[in-house]
Amino acid sequence: MDADPKELSCARYRVVFKAREPLDLPGYLGSTLRGAFGHAFRTVACPAPRGLECPAPAQCPYHLIFETSPPPGSEALRTHDEIPRPFVIAPGDSEQGSGEQTRRMFRCGDEVSFELVLIGRAQEFFPYFVVALREVNRIGRGRQAVELQRIDALGASADRSRVVYTASENLVCGSAESISIEQCSGEAPQGPLTIEFLTQTRLKHEGRFVRTPEFHILFRRLLGRLSSLSRFHCGAPLEADFRALIDKAMSIRLLQDDTRWTTWQRYSSRQDRRMAWEGIVGLAIYEGDLGPFWKFLRFGQIAHVGHGATFGLGMYRIFCEK
Repeated sequence: MDADPKELSCARYRVVFKAREPLDLPGYLGSTLRGAFGHAFRTVACPAPRGLECPAPAQCPYHLIFETSPPPGSEALRTHDEIPRPFVIAPGDSEQGSGEQTRRMFRCGDEVSFELVLIGRAQEFFPYFVVALREVNRIGRGRQAVELQRIDALGASADRSRVVYTASENLVCGSAESISIEQCSGEAPQGPLTIEFLTQTRLKHEGRFVRTPEFHILFRRLLGRLSSLSRFHCGAPLEADFRALIDKAMSIRLLQDDTRWTTWQRYSSRQDRRMAWEGIVGLAIYEGDLGPFWKFLRFGQIAHVGHGATFGLGMYRIFCEK
């Protein structure tokens, strides 16, 4: 069943490319894939030639997805740079996002895959995403050749999938089910909760990125991201008592912190320079009444948390003791 268009929701896909030649790529592919996709999406979705102003930004799929503008009179997030993009590109090998400066080699014919999450109204633009992905034929700074092979629709669990596009047929056959935040409700665990930060997670608090993932900091950043996604990409504010939730989050105790600090270098084509990003990966164990936070934490596993979520950073998984 489709979710209410004004309810925070998302859809998940697995995108599979094939290497058309040997590839030498960064160890973490999120930024590389995001850059290649962004260029292709603008080419197929924006009516303005590159370098010229779009004549219809309010109806242009590229501007709605990549450069969302706040509505007139909005008091929250006044520029499009502050508004989170309504999609996530998460490479399949999440452990590569730990910050180590490695390289990945692919042979001709190898698969290069990632998870694509479309949030809110971005789900309506799935056909544009397919066309843009079909146009991505080179990735990386060396512009190495790849070819879209197929797209699978995923359910709430990634082990449930069905093919919705193949290159051989070049036809979109359906879309993924919409997963709402309310569908992520349920009974929270009574015992300690383990959160594993699978890719570098950048949690900013009081003007700096933190090295210790106190629960209230993690939840503030998650709630802020989900609230912005709901407001700007679902057309309605997130239904939550923000003050009460944050007050309750202060009572959740960090029992054990097995995270580590990492540094990751990424190249920004927009700024034409390399940038050093820092954040945490690893395990943290929390204790307390997690009921009020449960649906947000579960939905956040799909939507990610913190800076760089669009290209797969801030991926985490939650585990409960039986």
